[in-house]
Amino acid sequence: MFTDKEKTIKIIENSIENSLTYANEGEVATYIPELANVNPKDFALSLVTVNGDEYKFGDYNKVFSIQSISKVISLIMALNDNSIDEVFEKVGTEPTKYKFSSLIPIDDMAANPFINAGAITTSSLIKGKDLDEKFNRVISKIKKLSNSNNITFLEEVYKSEMETTDINRSIAYYLRSKKIFSLDAEEVLDLYIRNCSIGMNSTELAHIGALLANGGKDLATNAEIISKDSVKIVLAQMASCGMYEESGSFLLEVGIPSKSGVSGAILGVVPGKCGIYVYSPRLDKSGNSVVGKKLLKILSNDLDLNIFL
Repeated sequence: MFTDKEKTIKIIENSIENSLTYANEGEVATYIPELANVNPKDFALSLVTVNGDEYKFGDYNKVFSIQSISKVISLIMALNDNSIDEVFEKVGTEPTKYKFSSLIPIDDMAANPFINAGAITTSSLIKGKDLDEKFNRVISKIKKLSNSNNITFLEEVYKSEMETTDINRSIAYYLRSKKIFSLDAEEVLDLYIRNCSIGMNSTELAHIGALLANGGKDLATNAEIISKDSVKIVLAQMASCGMYEESGSFLLEVGIPSKSGVSGAILGVVPGKCGIYVYSPRLDKSGNSVVGKKLLKILSNDLDLNIFL
């Protein structure tokens, strides 16, 4: 696979054409007003191999908010700043049948790091003397993971989300009331929303996927950027929990550890092979990109990417 670049390009182009037949299905997210302003026809695909080869299609230079893809970064940083036991004393590891914004999965802890309650919890575990230092550390980490210095903060998205985040605010205060964290709930919520409002393009995000596929090692230097133990945990959680309440059926049909976001993005990681990032903003009822899901299913078959084969 990927040895014949021209053949690979043709396969991907054909896969894209087939997936775009679903381009009019679903709706863009509207509960965050700024996300409702996107062009529903936008599309981007970037695939980066562990050897550093790039395959780019559509609007691959377009910058958009990463939204729940940030949950992957928050988990990586929480594991970096704390022991594994300390992280999973605060947040669970199990999939949930409930919506990503639900309060129901919270008992003594959030169900997993990839629902909102879990990501608010991992955000509380990111170290720093104040909110700005914590967020600057997140940006610095993303720059290193993506091999890009062009990472931006989309202030309009941030403001729009902060003005409409009553459910997440209630989750943050509930978590604090359960003593899952003791920090100021507003500060933890603010960091979580800032992370969701980071702007990147598809190739930068595919680089993060490729680094995870490469066992956490830099594609050029092979230096360890993420520990092997953290990579295992992140990929296991992406496989079991990364597509919200559709995670099980997606893994069954596609076989690629993935994390979606309501901006219309899906990050996929094929260990030892590549990172894939798809952007198409029309979502299904679970909050997953319709075209993104279809395309990853087709690519999994056409490029033999299913991790179970």
